[in-house]
Amino acid sequence: MPRRSLLHRSSIPFPAAHAVGVASGWQRWGVNLHWPAALTGRGSSEGACVTRLMAAVQTDMAGYSRLFALDDTGTVERLRQLRRDWIRPAIDHHQGMLVQTAGDSMLIIFDSVAQAVRSAVAIQHGLALDNENWPDDRRIALRIGIDLGDIIMDGMDFHGDGVIIAARLQAMCPPGGVCISRAVHERGGHRLGLRCEALGPLALKNIARPVEAFVLWPSHQEATQVVRINTRR
Repeated sequence: MPRRSLLHRSSIPFPAAHAVGVASGWQRWGVNLHWPAALTGRGSSEGACVTRLMAAVQTDMAGYSRLFALDDTGTVERLRQLRRDWIRPAIDHHQGMLVQTAGDSMLIIFDSVAQAVRSAVAIQHGLALDNENWPDDRRIALRIGIDLGDIIMDGMDFHGDGVIIAARLQAMCPPGGVCISRAVHERGGHRLGLRCEALGPLALKNIARPVEAFVLWPSHQEATQVVRINTRR
């Protein structure tokens, strides 16, 4: 079996065997296909994995089932529009990579903790601005969790404590906020001029030790920044 490589940023790093299915699915959602620098040019063969210390961002939509029951096709189209108009520009601007989607959830990875937090805040502001055009019962809110840890890439699958803890923090996050771990907080995740609320140590599912967590609340300054990102598309 020939060696499979993660190609340069300008290339699409899909083995031919499942390039059509995966690439077409990501392109349908308007997803960025560029690898972060930590993974660029690194190879993986059958049975081998790539492990890197990276920031993992997990997102999930609050009230998805209710909105889907009200208008299934309209909700899916709205998610596509949000990814195209707000989410992808924020990820691209902060040099991240959207690597997995599952319905209303996303996994995004970054080389930089600060860039991960800034991207998450920009996404939250984009949704807040977009929601101004919708009635209260049709507004979309995201919960976002961020952790820093070793991420294992196995083909198109991503594993590791960083991914798992980010997902658990996302589930604990209030809609509209960004929940970060102590590891993210210590590496400057709190030094962005945002209101920071300490949640204390949290007992997370299938995580042996409590994880100290904080919620960041976006500021007006970041809202101005996300408008600039969007208008430069």
